[in-house]
Amino acid sequence: MNHRDIDVQKKNITLQSLWSSAMAKNSAVAIWRCPNGDKTFFLADLSGSPTKGRLDLQTTDSGFVISPFMNPEGNETLFLKPDILASTDEKLKWKMENGESSRHGDTETHYHLNKRPDTEISGEKTHFIQMVENGIKAIEDGEFDKVVSARTYDEPLPDNFDIIDQFNRLEKAYPDAFVSLVSIPGRGTWMGATPELLIESSNEHFRTVSVAGTQPFPLDKHVSDAAWNQKEIEEQAMVSRYIIEQFKTIRLREFVETGPRSVRAGNMIHLKTEFNVDLMEVHFPELGTVMLNLLHPTSAVCGMPKFSALRFITAYEHLNREFYSGYLGPVNMDGNTRLYVNLRCMQILRKRAVLYAGAGITHDSIPEKEWEETALKCQTLLDVMNGDLATEKTE
Repeated sequence: MNHRDIDVQKKNITLQSLWSSAMAKNSAVAIWRCPNGDKTFFLADLSGSPTKGRLDLQTTDSGFVISPFMNPEGNETLFLKPDILASTDEKLKWKMENGESSRHGDTETHYHLNKRPDTEISGEKTHFIQMVENGIKAIEDGEFDKVVSARTYDEPLPDNFDIIDQFNRLEKAYPDAFVSLVSIPGRGTWMGATPELLIESSNEHFRTVSVAGTQPFPLDKHVSDAAWNQKEIEEQAMVSRYIIEQFKTIRLREFVETGPRSVRAGNMIHLKTEFNVDLMEVHFPELGTVMLNLLHPTSAVCGMPKFSALRFITAYEHLNREFYSGYLGPVNMDGNTRLYVNLRCMQILRKRAVLYAGAGITHDSIPEKEWEETALKCQTLLDVMNGDLATEKTE
């Protein structure tokens, strides 16, 4: 191949060709775009077997991580190294940042599959309603203050399903979300658009948020018109208190709290409070790693107290959440780490997508309304899958 051939190849890089080449090599792949970001990234770990272990943001190389919900010691976090790294430029053209593009492999959009039962009790309404009722009773009995109950929803894939096309549609539909597509040999293929930051950390600053409370909200209305009931306000306040308690655990008092305020996530709105720390002021460079280990899983996806809620989830949910309500995102890229809670996500199987959704259960919960909330959260992905590309309005 001469230099001209190489130049032509570089000019013709597409996300489809990057993906097909990586799948042909049995690589682990992550594609993502940060909220309101102007670049989309593609990363391939050519080993096909990402390293597993506890994440230390001060020593970890740049790459992409994904962690399951059940990861009490942090040892189950997977790290994908950037053997191949590409991103879009200001003209939305793909360019290589690391490694070499390849024409090997066919043009079909294969992906890594994971086996699941054909049917799961976690998707049944009667099971979910009973689980919520059990949760309310446990709260009344003083076992915990809140628990997050999750369930699944199965959506058949069309015969002409194209996973890269699906990612592109999701990216366009939800500019304010962290949009991702991750495919790992032996761990399956996951795609989603999450509104919830877990941590953002650099040498200079640390940021986290509490997001809770959910209600449907028309796209043609401004979020400033939103009204919240007591249950939703209290649920959000619990998540904020949880974060503040973790700051107190490490005796950190120098943080700025902003909110709560209403924010949009597709056809829904949530309450959000933001917490910022100036790391140069507090001289606490390891804060990102410390807070990551303290926060996950947050009360927004688990409950509080954490371990009492976890016991309830293990006993009653009958669902392996896997990467749902875990976290994922780029690490130490351009000096920043941005990790997001893996919500509004689905696992892509051969003939169906398994969607995940959860609802925060408190003493004010009404089981039927909690079921409706999970249905609404699933609908945010179903709208895109079924061709509704209405662009999400900004906050």
